[in-house]
Amino acid sequence: MAISPSNSEALLLGGKIETFAVPGSRTVHGKTFPLGIRPKDDQQFQTVESAVEYVKELAKTGVFDQLLSQHGTILFRHFPIRNAKDFSSFVRAFNLPQPHKEIGLAGIRTLVTTDVKTANEEPPDVKFYYHSEYGRSAHFPAVLFFYSEIVPHTGGQTPILSSVELYDRLKEELPEFVKDLSDKEVQHAKVEAVLQNDLKAEAVWQPNGALHVLQRLPAIRRIASTGKPTFFNGFAGVYGRAKDNAALAPPYRGLDNKYHLPTTYGDGSPIPNEYLDRLLDLSDEIGFLVPWQEGDVAFIDNYTVQHARSPWEGKRSLLVSLWDGNEKFVPL
Repeated sequence: MAISPSNSEALLLGGKIETFAVPGSRTVHGKTFPLGIRPKDDQQFQTVESAVEYVKELAKTGVFDQLLSQHGTILFRHFPIRNAKDFSSFVRAFNLPQPHKEIGLAGIRTLVTTDVKTANEEPPDVKFYYHSEYGRSAHFPAVLFFYSEIVPHTGGQTPILSSVELYDRLKEELPEFVKDLSDKEVQHAKVEAVLQNDLKAEAVWQPNGALHVLQRLPAIRRIASTGKPTFFNGFAGVYGRAKDNAALAPPYRGLDNKYHLPTTYGDGSPIPNEYLDRLLDLSDEIGFLVPWQEGDVAFIDNYTVQHARSPWEGKRSLLVSLWDGNEKFVPL
């Protein structure tokens, strides 16, 4: 299937790389999701160094920034990326401001190189629901890179969805839910601005010595570059994990012997379970399973794309690199 080139895609056609249709890709707001990019058949890169230099020069034109903004995710395939070191060199070619410094809420990860880590190392049978990376924090990366180093025998795909499309569908099907989220967040606008900019939060020391930190953050935000609203949060992950562990009622202790705090509005009132159940179903309906091949790199806009994790069998290695970018949110 041919892809009609946009102005930014046209910049690629005279060079060594081309766009291609990723099997099963979706169309969101008239754009392919995700967009595939690969070397042309007669222009294969023989070394990672040659690929990095080519991408680095092209990145200076801003073409990848434009494509990421339009398509949300770019899947790079058939580039000579064979290990974590190659992956690190490749992501540094995109001229992003700096690697993202993770503060709190990190999953179980192992540092592989300076700016490359393993993806979450929880057991392969654990399902991860859709979420924005650090969607529950005021400090989050702008973009994510996933590198498929080893593909398992079965499963292990990385589900992704457009959080812009998710907002559209929620507004259409659950307008009360979207209205409640928007209205309640407006009430806390000043607090949210401080949290987002300075990572300040309410904190109370507990009798057992634990520190209880509370952040109130907007669940729906507006992207500065496009003006589009996006569903940026971790609702599905928090609720889905609690539901899987039968922890939806007090005292919220699940089958895994962990406490799963309920998902609430900004004022502490509960979000109806029927809204959250529909959120899980809708996420699966519009989600796309990235069909990993070894060496693939997915370049993901965290502002407009949520991701998840599928269980798998066999050996799997997925590496991640988080970066700050130039995008920002503006008030709704």
